[in-house]
Amino acid sequence: MTNLIIEHVEVFACTPPVRGSTWTPEQPEPCTTHTFIRITTRDGVVGSAATDAYTSHHRDAVLAETLRDMIPDLIGRSALDREALWLHFHPKAYARSAQAQALIDVALWDIAAQAAGQPLFKLLGGYRERIDAYASTPVLATPHAYVEAVQQLAERGYRAIKFHCWCDPARDLEMIEQVQRAHADKGLALMLDVEQRYDLNAALTVGRVLGELGYAWFEAPLDDYDLAGYQQLTARLNVPVLAAGNAITDYRLVAFAVRQLCWSRVRVDVMTCGGITPALKIIHNAAANGIQVELQSWGHALAQAANLHLMLGQPTSSYFEQACEYELFEFATANPIRTNPRGQVTAPGNAGLGLEIDWVQIERCADIHLKQ
Repeated sequence: MTNLIIEHVEVFACTPPVRGSTWTPEQPEPCTTHTFIRITTRDGVVGSAATDAYTSHHRDAVLAETLRDMIPDLIGRSALDREALWLHFHPKAYARSAQAQALIDVALWDIAAQAAGQPLFKLLGGYRERIDAYASTPVLATPHAYVEAVQQLAERGYRAIKFHCWCDPARDLEMIEQVQRAHADKGLALMLDVEQRYDLNAALTVGRVLGELGYAWFEAPLDDYDLAGYQQLTARLNVPVLAAGNAITDYRLVAFAVRQLCWSRVRVDVMTCGGITPALKIIHNAAANGIQVELQSWGHALAQAANLHLMLGQPTSSYFEQACEYELFEFATANPIRTNPRGQVTAPGNAGLGLEIDWVQIERCADIHLKQ
């Protein structure tokens, strides 16, 4: 197939009836909005992507409405013009949503891989075919609940687990100590994510314990914008320090923070940094500075797939993040990404992103449907 001129673009915003669990204690159960894009070329190749928004009361319409203004600039362009289109939409006179850019960019990569008859990770470098996964827990009620959850997850094959916790240093340390007493002999890789809720002193106190226990990393101890605080933590702690990766996402700002030695590793998500095209810039810059990029993979199955293919294509991330509440993120997906009994994930076997999406279900459930 050579005629990859974009002919149709559709956007759908869907709100599943079930709310997700929380990842910080004061957070209400989030209202999740899945926003999908479907780009069709003249010869019938269909590229897809999806990302999520989380709100407290009502579905999110901002992303779909942003795309409404961007869609006309896609019609008649080649789907292979990824870099040119990404630069066209990159913020200059008008601010553009990085998530909106990501939806377009990932769908174009999906088209390119399908046209080449390859799974996307092959087009992105084909570094490996599988990667270890870690289970990403919600906030649980008690330390004992975490102890039990670790046991259950280990029995299902997970060799790595990340805790979302109460973000209270004393309570979090109690949970860490109880998990350590119960499971120290299992050889698990453990991580702690406090969702930017600690101050510097609390982060140093807990981070020292994590270093002594050999935790794989300490995620989001401070506000993402507190680069000076992150410089101190990275210099003073023995545990690898990562930001949340949701605020400083522009590839140039990430490069600046890397040069300032703010983080032990970069944390970023393809769907929040603007797509695979800028994520590759971030990965290559980090590699030139001798550090890894730990891609996120939280969100709808299509968002998971975009990050997974990049992890498999490039020698960067250590783990794939598997949210424990599978079903919320598998809306309208026939072959979702699941961790196998060996604690690993592989890409779906089809060309492109490889997921089989039920567009009839999406059209039926969509609160917003835009098309051109």
